[in-house]
Amino acid sequence: MGARHRVVFQPMGVAVQAEAGTTLGDLAPPGIPIRFDCGGKGVCGQCRVIAEPAAHLSPPSQAEAESLGPDVLARSVRLACQARILGPVTVTLPGESADSPEVRGKDGLTGIFTPDPMVQRLVLPPAAAGSSGCLVSDLCRRALQATGRRVFFRDGDALGQLSRLDEPRAALTLVSHRQKGVTAVFSGCRPQTLGLAVDLGTTTVAAFLCALDSGRVLASAAALNPQRRFGADVISRISFTATRKNGLQTLQALIVATLNDLSDRCLEQVGARRESVDELSVVGNTTMQQILAALEIRGLGASPFLPVVRTPLDLRARALGLDFNPGTNVHLFPVASGFVGGDTLAAVLADDLQARETAGLVIDIGTNGELVLGGRGGLWAASCATGPALEGAHIAAGMRAVAGAIHRVVIDPQSGAIAPQVLGQEDGARPRGLCGSGIIDAVAAMRRCGVLLPDGRLRGGMPGVVCDEQGIGRRFVLVSAAKSATGQDIALSLADIRQIQLAKGALRAGITLLMRRAGLERVARTTLTGAFGARFDWRSAVAIGMLPPVAVAGEVLVRENLAGVGAVMALMDRRARARVRALARSITVVELAHEPDFQARFVRATQFPPLDASGWPVTATP
Repeated sequence: MGARHRVVFQPMGVAVQAEAGTTLGDLAPPGIPIRFDCGGKGVCGQCRVIAEPAAHLSPPSQAEAESLGPDVLARSVRLACQARILGPVTVTLPGESADSPEVRGKDGLTGIFTPDPMVQRLVLPPAAAGSSGCLVSDLCRRALQATGRRVFFRDGDALGQLSRLDEPRAALTLVSHRQKGVTAVFSGCRPQTLGLAVDLGTTTVAAFLCALDSGRVLASAAALNPQRRFGADVISRISFTATRKNGLQTLQALIVATLNDLSDRCLEQVGARRESVDELSVVGNTTMQQILAALEIRGLGASPFLPVVRTPLDLRARALGLDFNPGTNVHLFPVASGFVGGDTLAAVLADDLQARETAGLVIDIGTNGELVLGGRGGLWAASCATGPALEGAHIAAGMRAVAGAIHRVVIDPQSGAIAPQVLGQEDGARPRGLCGSGIIDAVAAMRRCGVLLPDGRLRGGMPGVVCDEQGIGRRFVLVSAAKSATGQDIALSLADIRQIQLAKGALRAGITLLMRRAGLERVARTTLTGAFGARFDWRSAVAIGMLPPVAVAGEVLVRENLAGVGAVMALMDRRARARVRALARSITVVELAHEPDFQARFVRATQFPPLDASGWPVTATP
């Protein structure tokens, strides 16, 4: 083992001992809020820290030289994913670059749902005299006599709980699952039966505590997915498990710890205990669900991108490391393909798309884009590689939708005056960067006022455009350094615009190809959902060519967190699970990359369409 050195992270005051040669990113404890949007590849430039003394760090890498430049490096600014320790170091996180723990919007689900759960609590009165020969037989007979329900035992931990009862003939409470039998045994009368629905997002995790007998959502909580430190998208996390020893175990342990914490926060809100939770329902993309189930995900990173299993999984809480009764059932949704996961099926379930007479379209935009089109006559689905740019990642001034994020942008076409709206500005928050909705708004406003050309170039000589020595427009300043909270310009560069072109081109091409496959020329109803999809102005998305006009020609609905709603529905009502299983079997997944003209359509869709005087596309770009 090599020399070990002390590294202190400020302003948190957290100190760790690390072996020489370790990167600052690898040794940073989980609670240190450093952004690693690119998964430590040195390309996003978001993991900036101040590290001193410089002599105790490795020389700047080529990635640092390209991302930071000599002037910034001279101020002891380094990329945490690149700088390696050679001696004791103090690492300071600049306030403007720290990743905020704030989560907005995903935990606001409320309401009452139809209750017909898979699991039920049976309260049994004290036993009468007589015996059937063993405790299990006695309990089964008592349950049938007292409740009319037949129960059975398969779970070893439930049998263990039964064997440890001081008074097995006294009043008891059984947790009975329709498929798995008795999963827990308690002494006395404990009728409270709760369930936890989980939306396991790539960026954010949300949990909803529900009363299984009444169907009411009682509490909710949300947190950032701690796996973000290994990359903002699933591809980065797949790469992490393939290149790091125990990578899968690391990611699984992080998400399990988050679920335990979220459940505690929900239970505290209603004054309940973990032993009252009788089942969990979990939705997420295919990668997130397989990580939770501790199933290898490397196969999802290479063609043919096959999931380990497409059918739903019912696992024991103890097997996953969750702090509930050991036999508590954890229901993971089925998936349609490697990139059309349980969260997409949950959104379709919540939207009731499969039962509609007229064609509808569900667009779920987060760190990836999922599309489901159709109705009662059939459903077609596709996944679009939009990437995390639409949630602010891989954008120089990008950030999540938290306080300080610009989420709306208006540019006066006559004067060029820019009017940004900032989340939290009513509480004094100053602009720190752009979240996804702000990015789309800004690009649309730049198109309307003529700053942004159809091919993605910036028009030199326009107010706000910063040009290089050859007169080529390189970036457009939305907020000057003097007005921003970071002391730096908040701007969109050519590289940023290119990321948006790639993202919007993929979504646009995906929608048009899916409509062609379904034989549709227009959509009667479009539902926008997802972490980003429910918050952006869809009219701006049409203006930049991200959504084709035919996709918004009918009714357009914005519904937050349909995936979470679907998770709650399946937790509360076993019939909803049957509908989801049928969806997974019947849905037709269109692999866009295999479509012969996808690449040509994608390239054309990266262009920005011409606009009329009202800011609406003049022609429908194919």
